[in-house]
Amino acid sequence: MNRSKESNKLEALISKLMHELAEINQEIFAKSDYTDFLSLCTNDITIISKIGSHKDLTAKQLSELLNLPKTTVVSAVSRLVQRGYVIREKNPDDGREMLLSLSETGKKVQKQHKQYEKQYVAHFMKLFSEEDYDKLADILERSKICRITK
Repeated sequence: MNRSKESNKLEALISKLMHELAEINQEIFAKSDYTDFLSLCTNDITIISKIGSHKDLTAKQLSELLNLPKTTVVSAVSRLVQRGYVIREKNPDDGREMLLSLSETGKKVQKQHKQYEKQYVAHFMKLFSEEDYDKLADILERSKICRITK
């Protein structure tokens, strides 16, 4: 395979960025207690975040927000209910629906997640100059990264 110089340079820079991001993670986790947050996988954290930021959310609505099959979401939510992060309650307006909310432990995880994101973004932003923010935002908006979940 004949790679261009630009492609090789980009790959090397992305590799450097990955290592820098890993160091950011290590630094944040070394200085903070994120015990509950770290015990969960990315999908669980995403589900907790969505439930915490939407009032009276159903599994169907959650699956639409995450662009995942309802069966996948129901299974994940059931696991989070069993572990004490999520509460399911019958919808008083429609007894066939279950409304999702966070338990106190779920709220604690959501708070930890928000703190972590804030710290991570602050560290990430330091990697770039303010003059590059608009360019970087444009690249990220056009990338597949920003199309994963909304």
